[in-house]
Amino acid sequence: MLEPLGPQQLALSFEDTPPWDKAALEQELLREAGAPLRVTITGNRSVLLSYRRATDAVELRLHEMFLWAPAAVVRALSSGVRRETRRARREIRRFINENLHRVKEAPRALPPLVTAGAVHDLSRIYERVNAAHFQGRLQVPLTWGRGGGRARRRGLTFGSYEPVLGLIRIHPVLDREDVPEFFVESVVHHEMLHHALGGVSDRAGRTIYHTRAFREAEARHPRHAEAMGWERANLARLVRASRALRRAGPVPGALRQRS
Repeated sequence: MLEPLGPQQLALSFEDTPPWDKAALEQELLREAGAPLRVTITGNRSVLLSYRRATDAVELRLHEMFLWAPAAVVRALSSGVRRETRRARREIRRFINENLHRVKEAPRALPPLVTAGAVHDLSRIYERVNAAHFQGRLQVPLTWGRGGGRARRRGLTFGSYEPVLGLIRIHPVLDREDVPEFFVESVVHHEMLHHALGGVSDRAGRTIYHTRAFREAEARHPRHAEAMGWERANLARLVRASRALRRAGPVPGALRQRS
């Protein structure tokens, strides 16, 4: 039985005081860089870090998460003013990956949650998986919908987990009578594991989600192997069905939200 710890992004307290204010961080960056520098602290959730070389100074724009940056990250930022190095990029990337939860200070609104399909009820499946594998402790919204992440499985993403929103989306192509409920359940279980386990940084600062611990937890689902076999046998058919759904429009009529 997996003991879920809950990822940082949904168990937050933004009351912790950052070690820097803007003036102190700018002064430290100037000291480390040894070059003219203008620092802007932003709440931009798309561009977390950018350098721009003007005629009289380097303009450095930082997301406010960097107010929590340790000394090593400040030195890495300063080295980018002089000349960016691979080591500095790794240090900054690792810090960003570990502090993405701070981007949630200005959260986006959740989309309408549609769980009742024509065939499969995601709420019922979620409750069953939560009780069987997470001791009923997970709290994560889910909905039928196409995810915005990178496509997999030869162009079809059955499920996705969005860390900033803390939201699971299950592709509506699975709401079909010829898709067995145990397969939908395996996809929901996979995405709930993403919420429970989060990601870990490798030596290059990249965030790895499908770790050995993740795969071991996924394999503990009693019908995991059967679900993988069913997917291999039916993938091509589901890809064709997903293309038909795209042509039909953004939200199939069977998945209209309950009033």
